[in-house]
Parts: sequence; structure tokens; C-alpha cells
Amino acid sequence: MSVPPPMLAERRLDWRVLVVHTLTFKQARAILSSAGPLALIVALQGNLGSFGLIAIAVLVTIASLVFSALRWWRFSYQIDAHRLLVRQGLVSRSERAVPLDRVRGVDVEASPLHQLFRIAVLRVDAAAGTGADDEAVLDAVSLTDAGRLRELLLMQRVVDRSAVPAAEAVEAAEAAPRAPEVAAERVFARLDPRWLLYAPLVGSYLAVPLAIGATLLREVDSLPIPAGLRDLVEIPEQAGAGRIVLSLLGALAVVVVGALLAGAVANWGFVLASRGSNLVAQRGLLTRRTVSLEIDRIRGYVLSQGLGIRLVRAARLTALVTGLGDQNRRGQLLPLGPLHVAEEVAAAAVRRFDTPLLAHPPAALRRRLFRAIGPPALVAVVLALLDLPVAATIAAVVAVASVALGVDRYRALGHAADAGALAVRSGSVLRRRVVLEQRALVGWRVRQSWFQRRAGLVTVIACVGAGEGGYDVLDCSTAQGLDLVAAVSPGWSAAISW
Repeated sequence: MSVPPPMLAERRLDWRVLVVHTLTFKQARAILSSAGPLALIVALQGNLGSFGLIAIAVLVTIASLVFSALRWWRFSYQIDAHRLLVRQGLVSRSERAVPLDRVRGVDVEASPLHQLFRIAVLRVDAAAGTGADDEAVLDAVSLTDAGRLRELLLMQRVVDRSAVPAAEAVEAAEAAPRAPEVAAERVFARLDPRWLLYAPLVGSYLAVPLAIGATLLREVDSLPIPAGLRDLVEIPEQAGAGRIVLSLLGALAVVVVGALLAGAVANWGFVLASRGSNLVAQRGLLTRRTVSLEIDRIRGYVLSQGLGIRLVRAARLTALVTGLGDQNRRGQLLPLGPLHVAEEVAAAAVRRFDTPLLAHPPAALRRRLFRAIGPPALVAVVLALLDLPVAATIAAVVAVASVALGVDRYRALGHAADAGALAVRSGSVLRRRVVLEQRALVGWRVRQSWFQRRAGLVTVIACVGAGEGGYDVLDCSTAQGLDLVAAVSPGWSAAISW
């Protein structure tokens, strides 16, 4: 059997990456990591003058350029009819082969420096990938080549290479990224800048200014802050209530603005569109990122609502894709937006699911209340026995307030099924509604504790080959669980014993 001719001949990375890696000292940082601390120690001891420091900077720059050039010279990639081949290594050569039919997603990422030189980093995610070592990374190729490569890697389902001659496959691949394909795209969502106002209500965006603020507070004494500005920042020990309130309001304003900036940097210009057989999401203010997902491998979606954005009826939308690593980041279909917009995008880009969710029995409410109230109530009793009235009172107040948490967790429970999918909802602090296509299911698990059995409840787990691997229908009645399995997988319900 002859080897099929290559669809993309072996080639090197774009030469402009040498400039980027030299300016960022990427290779020098990796190779000279042991020499860096030694040079720093010598410099701090005063044995080097300005000429010595300049000499070190020049040597590091030259080393970065040399090692970048060697890596570029010994790095090559090619695409044949079935695989992406990546060869690299200066002394010890390695070759990585990624079968095209196992490619689950392709990311194109361009930092500001990459954009300046019109190049981008291309990452290929393959089935069963568990980390960076399971990816093929091309750092970096031209923006034009990045678009062509993305189309080539994701066209496996479009072109049947067993029936198309190799020469025709090459021509189809070369023509794929041209203008006519762009005209056929369908846009599902564009980020409205007003939606960034939801960012301060999302924990991941709040964490950015909080982390920066915590770092600055630890280093505030060593920072060269002018005395007048330091007096404004620091709160005197004898400060009045007005000064404390103003300081807290100022800190809150800084955190809110920081969260807004974090949301804008991550999601500015977000666009979700379909191009041929792929969903393509683009976003990013400074670092522009493009993620391509094959539509045929999408098995459902997750509609997530943290407590903050749920109060303002907003949501985030993520696709469930078979074999895709880091689903929460790579599978985002809408990073922030109103709930009704997220539902419309899910219906248009993945599938429509309008079946109302079924409420779970009252016994599930009793379990939620017991789990919410029990721990703080037990703590309150123990503290009262230890004669700690203030702490016991606080624990008792927490126990009473936990009633609302238990009720909210119960109200979140729900499930439903239609002709081709099932939906599961749960959670309070983070409420998630998961819609799974029937073809995603690979099995069912039934879990029933002694307490559940006495209450007539059961937890049914839908096992899937995408996302988290399984999704729980918590504390439904035995009849509801049986009806759900029978509706989604009629042939399997008889095999499950309750």
C-alpha cells in the first residue's frame, strides 16, 4: 500500500517568530535559567559595573536569538491525508503524529507582539488529550497560514478522502480558507459591550483585581509611594467612621473597575459564528484568540449562572464536545450575556430544548433543608454546651439563614427529556442547566444511599463521553428516574434494577 501524498508539504515555522522569541527571551529563559540567578548575585554584590550589565544583556539577547534560530531550523510540520506530523529537536529528534480524525478543536492565539508581526500560535487539541503534552503546538505561523491550517485540520469530516483523489483533496484544502467560505458564515452572537457590566458579578473576573490588590498590600511598605499619596492610601488607627467608609467605597470601586477591565481584556470583540462544519469563537482585547469546534462533535451545552449573575438574569454558555480538553475555556459559546440571549444562542448553535423541567418530590426538599441547616445547628449546640453564647448565637443565625439556601437548592432541582435529548438542573451558588443529546450517552448509573431508599429517592447519573463524563439527576423519585431512562434509552431501562 503506497503512502498518500502530503496535503501540506513539510515546512518550517514563520521566520518572524525569531524576532518575537528574541524580544521575549523565550528560549534564553529556558536554557539559561541556571545562569540567571548567578548573574543576578554577582550584580548585586557590586562586582559588575554598567558595562558588565550591558554585556550580560547583550549576551542574553544573542543567546536568545541563537537558540530561537536553532529551534526554528530543527522544527517542521506537515499534513498528509490522515495525520499532522510535527518534528522537532536539536540533538534528540522527536516526531509527533496527530490523526486528523481525532482532532477535536484548533486554537489560534495572537498576543499583541504576535499581532504586530502578523503571526499566531496554533494549538491542536486531540481526542483523549489530558494536558499540554497531548497537544501539537505550532509557535508560530503567519496569520494566513493559521487560517489555512485550521481549515485543513478540521475538514476531515467534510471531505471523504477515501473517495476523493489526493490531488483533488489538495485543491479543496487550498481553496477552503478563501473569501467565499467567509461569506457563508452565520453569526450566532456578538458581545454587546454593555454585557461587560456583568463582570463584577463573576468570581473569576473579581479574582483578578483582588489578587493584584492582595499582592500590593503585602508589598506596600517596600513600594516607592510618595508620602502624600501614602497618607491617602493608608487608614490611620484612629480614623473616624467617615474615613473608613470612604476607604471601603474606594476599594470597592477599584475592585469593580478591575473586574470590568478583566472581563474586557478576556472577552472584547467576542463573536460566535459557524463556518462550514465548524463553530468558530473569537475574542480578546490584547491577545486575540480563535477557537474552532467541529459541530458534529458537540453533544450538548451547559448554561451556568453564578449567584451574582443569576440575580440579574444573566448566564454563561459552554459547549460539551467529545474529547475536548479544558471545556470551560475552549468550549465557551457565550462568556457573558443576558439569560434569554444565552438560551437563543444555545437553541441556534447547538439544539433547541423547550420541554419544561419536572420538579423533584418533597422528600428532596427535606434532604436539602437537613443538609443546609444541620451543620450550623450542630455547631450552635456544641458552642452553647461549651458556654460560648456569642459564638453560639452567630451559629444559630447562620442555621436559620441556611433555610433559604436549602429551599433555593431544592428549587434548582429539575430534569426533563424530549425525543433526542435530556436536561438536568441543579446548584444554588452555581446553578447549571445541562442539556445532553441522546447520542452522547454511553451508559447509566444509579446511586441510592440508605437515607435515599427510606425517602423513596434515587440519584441517576447519565454517563457521557463529553464534558465531565457524567451528570447527576439528584434526588428524583424512583418512578421519575425509571421514566427518564425509559424516555431517553428505552432499551436500557429494563436492565436497571431499582
